[in-house]
Amino acid sequence: MKPPRRHQFAHNSSMRGRWFERHFLLNRRFNALISWTGKIAMTLMVWPRFVAPFRWQLTRYDMPLPVGPAFDGYKILHLTDLHAGRTRTSYLQRVARACVAENPDIIVITGDLIDYEPQSLQPLRSILKILADAQPPDGILAIFGNHDYHEYSWRKVGKRSAQRAIQKRLVTLVQDMGIRLLRNDQFTLTRPRNPHAPNNPPQDRLTFVGLDEMWADLADPHKAFAALSPSDPVVCLQHNPDGVEFLKPFPWQYMLTGHSHGGQALLPLIGALYVPMEHRHYLRGFFDFPPSSPINGSPHPRRMFVSRGLGYSTPIRLFCPPEATLFTVRSTHPQG
Repeated sequence: MKPPRRHQFAHNSSMRGRWFERHFLLNRRFNALISWTGKIAMTLMVWPRFVAPFRWQLTRYDMPLPVGPAFDGYKILHLTDLHAGRTRTSYLQRVARACVAENPDIIVITGDLIDYEPQSLQPLRSILKILADAQPPDGILAIFGNHDYHEYSWRKVGKRSAQRAIQKRLVTLVQDMGIRLLRNDQFTLTRPRNPHAPNNPPQDRLTFVGLDEMWADLADPHKAFAALSPSDPVVCLQHNPDGVEFLKPFPWQYMLTGHSHGGQALLPLIGALYVPMEHRHYLRGFFDFPPSSPINGSPHPRRMFVSRGLGYSTPIRLFCPPEATLFTVRSTHPQG
């Protein structure tokens, strides 16, 4: 073994009485531990900030509905929480191209198209153009969310949001792209049960109901569900999962929502640190509800799906990958 260098003796002599420095700071194993801990910490910081927000998933589910056989196998692409203008545009364009390659019959977007900044409109246009150029057979439906109205959990200005210049420009942009905007409205599809049958064959129906934003105090379910029968197959589009609480009496079988981002960053043993919702348990995934009264609601079991969304207002994801969802309608009709 080589003898220690003279300056090491002098250095060690000067460290007398400084126990922590001599036993830890000058200990090679301890320094190696600190070095590896730092590297792991940096990796953990880089992943949720620069990698995880863009590792999206296309999830696929069946959607049981009391539709006729004409809609069995019908494909619905569900997108939500794009937050264009804040979320990286090239990433959202890449997602849009991959999604339309699935050839959905219809595309539905459940709010937060932008992050409510003037510079958000041009990136949104480029993303919507990819969707519109794909020309899904039954088009594209969209509703607005709180970020489309400048409505946040710490600052709400109510119906005045709808009168702001950015919001009006957003409405014009969406409509110019040929997208049907549902603001307490319905969109009903009909298909002949047997297209080869002569003399007006029976028609199967599927209705989409879109609610306006509840935080802006613009949601009107009575107008949205007007004239719908409890037996009608209805897919409800609602941005905030909290809305299911006041929509339970109305006739719908499936509800598609977003808003929560799935919690966005989930810490082990703790979960989501911040969820801008009253009912925090509606965080992500499926939630089943019993049938309401056939008199004023739906006689069929209902299910709500809460998407993790695609974008972000803060570019962080942890154990909660972004998602787009492709639903395939499965008929539960007795004759389906």
